[in-house]
Amino acid sequence: MTDAKKALMTIAIDGTAGVGKSSVGKAVALKYGLSFLSTGQMYRCLGWKALSSGIDMDDAEAVTRAAKNIVWGFERQPDSSLKVLIDGQYLGDKLQLEEVGRAASKTSAIPEARSVIMQKQIDLGKKGGIVMEGRDIGTVICPDAPVKIYLTAAPEARAARRVKQLEEQGEKADYENILASIISRDERDSNRAVSPLKPAEDAIIIDTSALNLEQVIDKVLEAVAKVW
Repeated sequence: MTDAKKALMTIAIDGTAGVGKSSVGKAVALKYGLSFLSTGQMYRCLGWKALSSGIDMDDAEAVTRAAKNIVWGFERQPDSSLKVLIDGQYLGDKLQLEEVGRAASKTSAIPEARSVIMQKQIDLGKKGGIVMEGRDIGTVICPDAPVKIYLTAAPEARAARRVKQLEEQGEKADYENILASIISRDERDSNRAVSPLKPAEDAIIIDTSALNLEQVIDKVLEAVAKVW
């Protein structure tokens, strides 16, 4: 593959919640000089937009109109990730607020609003030169991506990792509550009507339950090297 074609490569990374998709995606993008986008940020931006505008989350028409009116901006950072701007604003840690997460969950479940965000992601994927991470990248957003990765891990392994992460941050963590939350999230993602979570037919499936981050990155890089 020529350098010009490499620069336009699109890599799709999908998988369950809490499996390390963003960490892996950033590492792969940085390795190959591509941009990295965690598509979940865009859905959180929509949730924030609806929340800050006082929009009723159950008003599908109003939420969809808000999605259509968003002016998106993307700025590449030194670590390869794309900083997402909404209407000229970078929200940063605001996107991680619990209420924003709840709003994103509701607004992204509206098919018409979700399709607006999905189309923007499809456009980004067609431009190439990007590693995209999410739930439906290989199946819907970038079905023609030459490399499709699907990361998974047992819920127990993901819960244990989250507990460790929180404790290292000095926060209390309840393993059973976290495990229940992960299992519930998996069920919602896999059974939603629009773009359910599932591996693409030609995806390389990697179970990370017994692997550390470096080992997962190595496996993904091996898959990319076969194409490059």
